[in-house]
Amino acid sequence: MKFNGSTSSTLGMEIELQLLDPNTLDLVDGILPLIKSYPQQPFTKPEYNQATVEINSQVCSNIQELETNMFSLLTSLQARCEEQGMTLCGAGTHPFCQRLISITPIKRYQAQSEMAGYLSYWVTFAQHVHVGMSSGDEAIAIAKMLKPYLPIMLALSANSPFWQGYDTGYASFRHRLLASRETYGMPPTFKNWQDFVNFFDSTQQAKIVNSIRDFHWDLRLQPNLGTLEVRVMDTQPTLKEALMLAAFVHSLIVYLKNYRGGKATGFLLKPNHWWLEKENLFRASCMGLAANYIEDSQGHIRPVKQVIADILDSLTKTATRLDETEYLQSIYSRLIENQPNFSQEIPSYLRQRQIWQTTGSQKAVVAFLVKELKQELQGLSLVGGTYKPYSLIVQQDKDLDHV
Repeated sequence: MKFNGSTSSTLGMEIELQLLDPNTLDLVDGILPLIKSYPQQPFTKPEYNQATVEINSQVCSNIQELETNMFSLLTSLQARCEEQGMTLCGAGTHPFCQRLISITPIKRYQAQSEMAGYLSYWVTFAQHVHVGMSSGDEAIAIAKMLKPYLPIMLALSANSPFWQGYDTGYASFRHRLLASRETYGMPPTFKNWQDFVNFFDSTQQAKIVNSIRDFHWDLRLQPNLGTLEVRVMDTQPTLKEALMLAAFVHSLIVYLKNYRGGKATGFLLKPNHWWLEKENLFRASCMGLAANYIEDSQGHIRPVKQVIADILDSLTKTATRLDETEYLQSIYSRLIENQPNFSQEIPSYLRQRQIWQTTGSQKAVVAFLVKELKQELQGLSLVGGTYKPYSLIVQQDKDLDHV
């Protein structure tokens, strides 16, 4: 197996979005007519089930390029969905849908569905971030360093508190649903690239997988793309929040590369016993930013917000060099208690619960999620009919309330 290494820490992102009926706000099996009407768009793709549409960015050199690319894809997709009588929504699960969603008639998906049985109808939505790696050995080394940070990313991205009409008590119930599937969850740790290749050969021989894509781990190597792919995060309700997470992942991985090469010093989460790493993921999925994080094998814990603050402090120089400081500022804001109601600085799982507690209607929750994305896409193009930079949105969030 060849790893097509990248000469720089390139950046890419995938977002899985919900296709909804604009009247009922329930999931709709709309991907086939949508793709048929959209044949010349290679960055908009079907996914496992027919109520999901996925957008894939181009390979980008920095976060600003990623932002421009994703904004273009999102606005185009939103317009095409409206032409087809659908609308878009960003969340890790749909709050109240109870029906079985059809599997997309692609051979690979149908084979997976036959293996998964009833579990194949548990519909979830994720955000994936890719960062370029120079070699397979570098990807393996950085993956090992990155594993303790996966619960942090899950806590920051948690956006799926509801499932089939119930408040699950979790910040990210999506992660709990996927934990039941065969090839999901925390990845193994490998010694080096060859160790991974040997493992992959064994799984192919045992007919566990046919390709790398059949591993759905929270963190996965992509040899063909030459990237390390972070897959642990819930889909976000807005582009702003998706970019916040992409910048965090990018800055963190570049920091870890420099740390490994002796070019950076500072705070570093250390690999832990596999059971404690699994427990940290569970806590993050359950409590989100209110979780406690187990830092070492002696069982010492700290609030995850304190851990995130230390991580952000360690990323200051890296984020400045990558011009990602403004994006990470939104993460700092999430660590502050007593934010105003419905502020985007409050995690979306809490915003959803506020709507539910206020209205008693999960349809109102979905309507709010739909509105957030629509208002953002309209608000981003208010200045002279052109794209408004993220830095202006950080300063002028209140403008979106009046779109």
